Amino acid sequence: MRTAAPGALLMLIMAQPNMATGMMPYYRHAWTLAPLLITAIFAAYLFALTPALSLVGTPPTRRAWWWRIGVGSGFGIVADLAMAVADSPEPVVVARICAGLSVGLVTGSLAGLILERTGERGRTAMAVATVLGSALGTLAAAVVAEYLPAPGVTVYLGHAVLLGVIAMAVVSDRAVRPAAIADPTSATAAAAESRITGYLSGIAAWVSAGLVVALLPSYGAELLGTTNLALLALPVTLYLVSAWLAQRLIAPNRLAAEPVSAQWIIIAGVALAAAMAWTPSLALLLCGGVVAGSGQGIAYRAGLRIVSAATPPDQHARAAARFAGVAYACAAITTVGLGAVATVASMRDAVLAAAAVLILVAVATAVVRRRAMAHAADSVPVPQIPTIA
Repeated sequence: MRTAAPGALLMLIMAQPNMATGMMPYYRHAWTLAPLLITAIFAAYLFALTPALSLVGTPPTRRAWWWRIGVGSGFGIVADLAMAVADSPEPVVVARICAGLSVGLVTGSLAGLILERTGERGRTAMAVATVLGSALGTLAAAVVAEYLPAPGVTVYLGHAVLLGVIAMAVVSDRAVRPAAIADPTSATAAAAESRITGYLSGIAAWVSAGLVVALLPSYGAELLGTTNLALLALPVTLYLVSAWLAQRLIAPNRLAAEPVSAQWIIIAGVALAAAMAWTPSLALLLCGGVVAGSGQGIAYRAGLRIVSAATPPDQHARAAARFAGVAYACAAITTVGLGAVATVASMRDAVLAAAAVLILVAVATAVVRRRAMAHAADSVPVPQIPTIA
């Protein structure tokens, strides 16, 4: 239980900001929200998250984890309550800000705790908890909103209670457990990569997540002509579940040039979703979500492993927080930009713009990685062969 509790708490913390995703078509219709306002609501979370990660979310020592976990969980509960009483966009923005503070406060501390208790495999566990929590939050909110009474209340109150119980369990157990033995081969492979490659991989992962979470439900509603929330949440849910499954089924470094390969998988998925503008099809949209999600899971894991591989154990929490902060900030800026494109032009143009941004990031990653590998090769000393005069 003490090994699983930090991961369960991270999953619940990540579920909270994603519950609004499954209900966004409902909110859009009820409050007549333009695409730009939808992305601004989504980005409010990221703009609160980034400074929280940078200023107070990077714990210097293990002793600093606990108040961050407690306060961050408290902000998550406040976010739930604000969403439960929301009847206009204003309380939603407040809830999104609280959710950003919640995730920003706990990410680094829970990362350190998970790595302390599970060792090297904790890097994958963190990535899994992040995407699985996002998927469950999206799907649960959509199902409750579509099929149960009080759609904007029930799911948030239930989440608040569960979050409080798990947070108390985590904070009450502060005993130090001996670190598990790391896999030296896997750690060495990740450490050979440039950290810039890791950051670019994380940026690509979360830019695609911003596109899928903020715009894909409305994109599907517009092209498919449906208002069924559970159906519209399905592409997002498949995206997130595919990200989780890819991390579980594909071992680290199994793909050649993993950070770059993962990004091109994301781009292929976005291209499938973009093609739906010319051939409206739910199957095409779902396939796009599955393919893009698979790439997102691998890209996020690869980036996190690269950035934190060479970090001393007592700095894992700070490294994870910095990585998340950079990725989330870039996702926030890009998502707002895509919302502006969707408002001024069309949803189709926004998806195409996202594909163009992701292609640029993938090319930059390939260039940085090639230069880093060439520099590493040049740095290897060449053995001198003795000669006899």
